[in-house]
Amino acid sequence: MGAFRSLRSLAAFLWRLCRRHRWSLPLTIGAVLCFVRLASEMQEGEVDAFDKLLLGMVAVWRGSLDTLMLGCTRWGGVLPMTVVSAGIVLLLLLVRRAKEARYWVFGAGGGLLLNVLLKELFHRARPTADLVYLLPSLSSLSFPSGHTMGTTSVVGSLVVILHVVKAPRGVRLASILLGSAAIVGVGVSRVYLGAHYPSDVLGGFLAAAAWVSAVTGSMYPRLLPGEGAAPVTARAGSSS
Repeated sequence: MGAFRSLRSLAAFLWRLCRRHRWSLPLTIGAVLCFVRLASEMQEGEVDAFDKLLLGMVAVWRGSLDTLMLGCTRWGGVLPMTVVSAGIVLLLLLVRRAKEARYWVFGAGGGLLLNVLLKELFHRARPTADLVYLLPSLSSLSFPSGHTMGTTSVVGSLVVILHVVKAPRGVRLASILLGSAAIVGVGVSRVYLGAHYPSDVLGGFLAAAAWVSAVTGSMYPRLLPGEGAAPVTARAGSSS
């Protein structure tokens, strides 16, 4: 009986959790499962054909988009992302939005830290020197892409904060459109310049999406439509 009650309590807890996070939980779990599948196939060499195909498609454009791609890859670097993050945290603290500042530290800053841990875990080498274009030889680890993961974490966290502080609808829409363009631009630039395999870029996006979704669901469980605390069942015999 004790084991049965424990299982029933666990099932009730999971049900309440799913009702409370009916959007952020599936988004997080879905992104995690996709990332795990991609990482598994990467380690088994099953994404090599995919990487080779996209690398060849992007390489055709080399020479015509050099300035744009170099600009995108520089924007998505560690220093610009760190400066932007520090500035936003400072601004949030100045306007007394401490919770939003904490969210930014966990969402954006945590995404950058998670990337370091994942790189060490998978230990994938960078593309060979003959694939690198306009960049010095790179010796750091490759999977997942730090530029893509950092940009996605920063953009995703910014979109959430603008929604939380009830920024004008036009500002929020612009942040989504421009942020999406920035994520795509940075990701494509890493493949264009031969700094990463396409699967590295996809892995960086999935890992960041899972992380930002998890942090958002934890700190703002009522942010997404239909999310919120599970309804409280009235006690038997209570007055109406």
